[in-house]
Amino acid sequence: MAATENISETEFHCGTVALLGRPNVGKSTLMNRIIGAKVAIVTPKPQTTRHRILGIYTDEKSQVVFVDTPGIHKGGMQLNKNMVRVAYAAAEEADVLAIMQDASKPMDSQTRTLIERFADGRLTQPRIHVLNKVDNMKKEQLLPRLMMMQRLDPGAVAYVPVSARKGTQTDALLAELTKQLPLQPAMYEPEWFTDQSQRQLAAEYVREQVFLSMHQEIPFQTAVDIERFEEHGNTVEIDAVILVGSERHKPMLIGKAGGGMKAVGTKARLGLEEILGCKVRLNIWVKVDEDWFDHPGKLMDLGLSSDS
Repeated sequence: MAATENISETEFHCGTVALLGRPNVGKSTLMNRIIGAKVAIVTPKPQTTRHRILGIYTDEKSQVVFVDTPGIHKGGMQLNKNMVRVAYAAAEEADVLAIMQDASKPMDSQTRTLIERFADGRLTQPRIHVLNKVDNMKKEQLLPRLMMMQRLDPGAVAYVPVSARKGTQTDALLAELTKQLPLQPAMYEPEWFTDQSQRQLAAEYVREQVFLSMHQEIPFQTAVDIERFEEHGNTVEIDAVILVGSERHKPMLIGKAGGGMKAVGTKARLGLEEILGCKVRLNIWVKVDEDWFDHPGKLMDLGLSSDS
């Protein structure tokens, strides 16, 4: 991935921004909104994002490389531990830290602890606090929340209220982030918007539909493995295996007369056709793999180890 020479280096800002926060604060939604493309899948379920995802925004004066990270949470399984390690590793490597919270909810102890951890001085990068979902709160509640943030982290460079879903204040946030990035050439070609391969995007789009269609513990105990990804002219053929962690989950996912799998496959195929710009033939199977989410070797095979 060579740096591009097509963009002027004069006063050009480029660097990485780690999107950090608890699960379901809107990190993926914000990144997709700014980039203008669906780089990361989005669902209401916790722990939708499982690994580091790059989203690249480029204009004439800057290139902002967003690193979407898993929500920081507690969990005893190996998958949980790997996800949290990935988030903190992204924070250590980034040029700027964008620490997000759901401002429409009262400040809980986990969010407070997370903010205080990043404010303790161990990481020296500029910190910007992003107060998301302000469209879901009363206007008179915003100022007290901003004042609370200034008390918790007085060393932050900015505190920006946004609505990632509606796009409110996202341009202002982008301007604040860009100001903090180093002056250096672009790292990626201007047309790039992610570093994910088409195979990775296919796995994520299928998993998104599984998350949206299933309930309770089933989404967390599912993963998608792309066994075949072949291009034939203007058609892509994909074989995807959905792994479930228990035998009892398999019929629930397949549904009556295969209706569940048909719905998942249809929605995932339509999304992939839009982003790939071609016809997609998507074949899906369900396979039971007991406790895959707590097995280091299986997590590595699926690209879900903390080193992935």
